[in-house]
Order: sequence, then C-alpha cells, then structure tokens
Amino acid sequence: MKKQLLSLLVLISAPTFAAQEINVQALQACSFIENDFNRLLCYDNTVAGKPLTKPSEKKTLTPPKPVANITPNVSAPVAAVATSAAKTDDFGLEHKEADEEKDTQVKAVVTSVEKAAYGELIITLDNNQQWRQIGSDSMRLKETDTVTISRGVFNSFLLRKEGQNRSIRVKRTQ
Repeated sequence: MKKQLLSLLVLISAPTFAAQEINVQALQACSFIENDFNRLLCYDNTVAGKPLTKPSEKKTLTPPKPVANITPNVSAPVAAVATSAAKTDDFGLEHKEADEEKDTQVKAVVTSVEKAAYGELIITLDNNQQWRQIGSDSMRLKETDTVTISRGVFNSFLLRKEGQNRSIRVKRTQ
C-alpha cells in the first residue's frame, strides 16, 4: 500500500517540477525587457500561465549586449575611508548617501535636556550632537543618562534610554 502511494505521489509531483523550471526560464526572459510596464506585464502573464507573446506576434527576447572592458576607477579618493570617530560625527546628518557604510547606532551620555515650544525634547549629548524629539511619545531623561540612538526604517532614528525598552523617534539638528 505504501509503495502504491509513493508511486502515485511521484507521478503527481513530476509535472509541477517541470512547470516550475519553465516558469523560471520565462521569468528570466522577462527580466531582459527594458520598458517597465511591458516587463511587469510579462511577469504577470508568466505567473498566470499565459504565453509571453500573443500567437499572432513573433517576438524574441534577447539579453542586452555586454559592455566591453569596463575597468573600475582605481584612483578614487582615499579619503572615503574614514575613522570610526569621523563616522560618528556625521551620524544622523547624512541623508541620501547610499554608497557609504553607515553606523547602525551611537551610544552617548546626555549632557542637557530642554523642552521645545510644543513639549518636544531637545537632547544634547556628550559628543556635541543635538537631537530633537519627533512625535508625542513621552520619555523622562535627565543629565548623565546613557542613551542609544539607532537607525530605524526610512532613514529615521530611535532614541532609547539604557535599561528601558521604550524609545522615542528623534531627528538630528546639529
């Protein structure tokens, strides 16, 4: 009985393996289409099981031609490699620099805490960075508290007091 079930399972699953391989090839063929709308349409049709082209049309998808002999710019400035102290000085000020590796967090001691007009906290750290609270969350901070500012999603920053699980959203002002 077990042998019959095993053979039946193999027969049933065999067409799905072949179909998956065809879909992978079709998806790779879709990746060569330059027009965004047509490429998305190709992906949608492939997943739905439709053919890549209409029966009346005979289009062939060809991969783009490789660019010959591109050599990297070896004479790039060596100043791009900075020390960790220089990286922490710019933490929170960089906005759209995608090429550099960014620190994920900074740990510092609070030197002063002020309140802004609408009750937001303005926090100055021992490394001369100044951060302003965004939003209406509350957190009690005092001088000599150790805080960690970590990078969040969409280039946002979260300030967390050491020993607490609560955090507030902040942005760097200086």
